Amino acid sequence: MRLLSKILWFFAFLAATFVWMVLFEHGFSMEGFSRGMREEWKALTTLIGAAPSEDKAPAPSSSKQPSGAKK
Repeated sequence: MRLLSKILWFFAFLAATFVWMVLFEHGFSMEGFSRGMREEWKALTTLIGAAPSEDKAPAPSSSKQPSGAKK
């Protein structure tokens, strides 16, 4: 039970740190906070590697010509 408590406190700390970081960087207004929250969450998910599919580059096409073929 103590381990669960420690884990929950750790996640609460991470959430509070994220909120304070957004508030100080983007302002204490509701508009600045909501816009900053979206920007920072997108940056965080990109950093972690869970980028939305719309931000990823398209896969390269595999239509290669044979080395002896003329154009």
